[in-house]
Amino acid sequence: MNNYKLTIQYDGTRYSGWQKQGNTADTIQGKIETVLQKWLKEDIEIHGSGRTDAGVHALCQVSNFKTSATLSCPQIMAALNQYLPQDVRITSVTQVDPRFHARLNAKQKHYRYQIDNGSAAEVFERKYMTRFADTDYFYKLCRQTGHLSATFGDSSVNTDISRPSERNNVASNNTMPPQRNNVASNNTMPPQIIYDLKAMQKAAALLCGEHDFKSFCDNKRMKKSTVRTITNLTIRNENNKMILDFYGNGFLYHMVRILTGTLLEVGIGLKSPEDIPAILQAQKREAAGFTAPPQGLFLMNVTY
Repeated sequence: MNNYKLTIQYDGTRYSGWQKQGNTADTIQGKIETVLQKWLKEDIEIHGSGRTDAGVHALCQVSNFKTSATLSCPQIMAALNQYLPQDVRITSVTQVDPRFHARLNAKQKHYRYQIDNGSAAEVFERKYMTRFADTDYFYKLCRQTGHLSATFGDSSVNTDISRPSERNNVASNNTMPPQRNNVASNNTMPPQIIYDLKAMQKAAALLCGEHDFKSFCDNKRMKKSTVRTITNLTIRNENNKMILDFYGNGFLYHMVRILTGTLLEVGIGLKSPEDIPAILQAQKREAAGFTAPPQGLFLMNVTY
């Protein structure tokens, strides 16, 4: 059997994630397998380096598949890119050792989360960043903690935030409330969220290393080990864009998005860096912050 390694880019906006599912054809794995099976006339299973959630993007997803056919790498790449949707591209194909497995042989992954924090929403990158200034939940939290650069005068906006127990329900349900549509009409200057970058970086440093990240996992039925190693976690501001880069040997279900939500709550003073050890020790999902939406998340690279 010949073993081929694929490097893939995709815009995850309209897909139900990487992993094929019985109730939908709109998955990245499903699309690629369908093309290969129709072309090669044999059952093909591709193995990805990891599963990305619905709406999450990839600059460098890696997968492999085995086939009895002997094909050139340019031939595979041309055929796949001819029949795949334009928001899924194969950027390279290489023939690899029969023992190579895209997931089992991965040593490190790099994820990036992007946040739009400009005074006006970014138009052309709106599908690839999350804008928390336009969500009721985060807007109310920032007003309470004084982390907005401007204050709305619209009295119809309810500034009372939910009780802590209710906030935990928001986090556990993995949902962000709808965007605000009625609050900017009485103001000429929309607010920007003022994040305490130093506090976020201090919290990020405490998350680095080998830890049990059970508090940062949304899979309540997880039976395997939840111990992972984050080798580096950086946070920076760049032209009204906040960029969080996560490097580690593996990530749990929703782990990067929960880490992001927790760090953002540190950034607005709802949590402190000193809370991180207790959150890790609790090993309960409710101890961590909310789950950030998927559209700001990218799988950037996989190292072997």
